[in-house]
Amino acid sequence: MNSNQKFILRLIVAAVAISAFLYVLPKISSIIMIIVLSILFFTILDPLVDKFERFNLSRAMSTLITILFIFVIIGYGISMLVPIFNDAWKTASEALNTDTISSQILKWSELAQAKFSFITIPDDTNEKVMAFITEFIKSDLPGFLFSITQIIGTVLSNLFFVVFITFFLLKDERGIKKSIVNMVPNKYFELSLNLMYKIQGQLADYLQGQFLAAMSVGFLSTVGLILLNVFLDAGISYAVVIGVWAGLANLIPYVGPIAGAVPAILIVLFKGPETMVIIILGIIVMFLLVQMIDNIFVSPLVVGKSVDMHPLTVFLVLLIGGNLMGLLGMMFAVPVAGIIKVTISEILTSA
Repeated sequence: MNSNQKFILRLIVAAVAISAFLYVLPKISSIIMIIVLSILFFTILDPLVDKFERFNLSRAMSTLITILFIFVIIGYGISMLVPIFNDAWKTASEALNTDTISSQILKWSELAQAKFSFITIPDDTNEKVMAFITEFIKSDLPGFLFSITQIIGTVLSNLFFVVFITFFLLKDERGIKKSIVNMVPNKYFELSLNLMYKIQGQLADYLQGQFLAAMSVGFLSTVGLILLNVFLDAGISYAVVIGVWAGLANLIPYVGPIAGAVPAILIVLFKGPETMVIIILGIIVMFLLVQMIDNIFVSPLVVGKSVDMHPLTVFLVLLIGGNLMGLLGMMFAVPVAGIIKVTISEILTSA
């Protein structure tokens, strides 16, 4: 077999392997996400475990204290937010009864006809909308709530596995790295060490960048909603909660401002102020500005730099991740692409 035939054979084997991987990927996506999440949490918590170790604590005890410390912080944050969300839920429940919805639809119809006289709204619109809502509540809502319950159960079970794997990654970090290095031939020893160091460093930089970008979107969204309340008398309740939600949603790139705009617009629609159209346009423009600031300045500066990727490349990677694994794929597509990029770069440099 000559060199050309060997090269063609390698290409065929590589193509078959990649095709098999892409075929199997959707079937094991949940397992991959658990592993990726565990590695990301390991990257975040590893420096904190190292600091606890300096107090002459064992690695296992330092890991346990770190995880308990994080759970306490998360629990405290949830306890602070629960009353706010509970109040918001009560307000929404009161607003979503059939009488309120019916009167609100009539109000929207009158407002639309007053503002846009060329629009003709049929007289039976209210009855049709109410019939649709009633049918949804009777037929589709129970299944929808059951689906949400299933999703919550899946998330909680996956969270258990993530915590379990993260604990052992942190506790046995040195042993795991040593085992990986021992599996590598001696001539690739230095390459493997450099690769692990650079991957961990890039993941840490990416997570720091994502955290700063999320904080930026959350802060700008909150300030924007408060300014709309001041200058347009928008009456948007829970501006801080919506801002926090927009920031958290921005952990999936490009999603944050859209996720923040939806509840703000819904609040305005159900309150139905006289200047509703202007306020909704103001919300859309404000969140578009937040999106532009994040896309043009914040994300390229703090996120794009961390993985050294062009914004267009980041966008394409997000599309691929979304098609393969949905929202979770979008969330982890960029760091995974960064790891692949660093790995290929190191291998080519050392070749």
